[in-house]
Amino acid sequence: MRITTVTLGAVLMTGSAAIADVYVPEGELGTVLHLDQFFNEAGRIEGLDNVHGLAGAPKRGILVAGSLSESMPGDVAKPTAVSEEDHAAHHGGGDTAKPDTVSLVTLIEADSREILRQIEVPGIVHHVGISSDERFAVVTHPGLGAVSVIDLERGRVTATVATGPVPEYAVADPKTGSFLVSNAGNATISVLDPEDGIVTRNFKLQGPPKHIQLDADARQLIVSEADNGTVSIMDADSGEILDTFDIGGELHGVAVDQDAIWSSARERNLVVRIDRSTGERLEVNVGPEPYHMARIEDALLVSSAGKPELWILDPETLELRQTIETDSRAHQFAPMP
Repeated sequence: MRITTVTLGAVLMTGSAAIADVYVPEGELGTVLHLDQFFNEAGRIEGLDNVHGLAGAPKRGILVAGSLSESMPGDVAKPTAVSEEDHAAHHGGGDTAKPDTVSLVTLIEADSREILRQIEVPGIVHHVGISSDERFAVVTHPGLGAVSVIDLERGRVTATVATGPVPEYAVADPKTGSFLVSNAGNATISVLDPEDGIVTRNFKLQGPPKHIQLDADARQLIVSEADNGTVSIMDADSGEILDTFDIGGELHGVAVDQDAIWSSARERNLVVRIDRSTGERLEVNVGPEPYHMARIEDALLVSSAGKPELWILDPETLELRQTIETDSRAHQFAPMP
C-alpha cells in the first residue's frame, strides 16, 4: 500500500489524530484493510467471503462482516461471488438472490484479526448495523426484501424480517433501541424492533432511500435519496421531512455531525459539504466517483468507486490530506475506538 501525503495537513494530523482505528472491506478479494488511528496500514484481515458490509462492536472487540457471495446451505466453503453487475442491480432494485441460498456473516476479533464464528443468513448481505448496546447486529438482504437480526451474545440469527423491497442500510437508534432501515424499492424507512423481530412503523419518502445516518441527539435521520440526487433530513420520531437538499446526479454515501452533512455526488465526481446552520454548500472534485464515506474524529473518509483509493479529507475545507491505495474498491468502513 502506498500513502501519498498531499498537504502538510496530513503530517499535522498526528497532533490531533483520530482516536479510532478504521477497518476497510475490500470486496471480492475477501480482505479487510486495517488502518491505525493515524491512517497508517496496520495489516489485513484475510480469509473472508466477498466482504462489503462491515460494522464494529468496540465493547465486544469484534467486527461483523457481511458477504456479497451466495452458497447453498451447509456449503459455505464454495461461495459464488455476486458480480459488480448484480451488485448494481441491487442498488437499482434488482432481485437476483435465490431464497434457497445463503451467505456468511463473519464475527472477527479486531485486535488479533482472528475469525471467531461464521453464521449463515438467507441471501446476500449488503450492509451491516450494530445496536448501541452491541447486543444485536442487523444485516440487509436487498434481494429478499428483508433483514436478519443476529444475537451477538449467542452468535445466531434470531429473526429474518420483511421490511420492504431492496433494503439498503440499517442504523441503530440508541434512544429507542430500534433500527432504522432504508427500503429503496418503495421509498420507505422501516423502524425495526430487534428484540421482538418486528417492524413497528414505516415512514414514506419522495425518493428511494439508500445510505442513511442518524443524528440521535437532534432526532434527525439524514437520508441519501441516491437516484433522485437529493439528501433529505427526516424527523426520526415522526417521519416528517424537515428539509431536502438538491445535490444533483446519482449519489452514494452520506455522513453527518452536529455542524454539517456530507454527500458523495458520485455521478458528478464531487464531495459535497452542507452547513447545517446556514445551508451553505461546498463542492470539491477530489477524484472519480466518490463512494462510501464516514466522518471520524477530525477527518472525512471517502472511497472511490472509480479507483482503488481511499481519500482522507479535511471535513471543513474538503482539502485532500492523504490518498491511500487499497487493493480493491473500498466499501462500508468500520471505525473501532
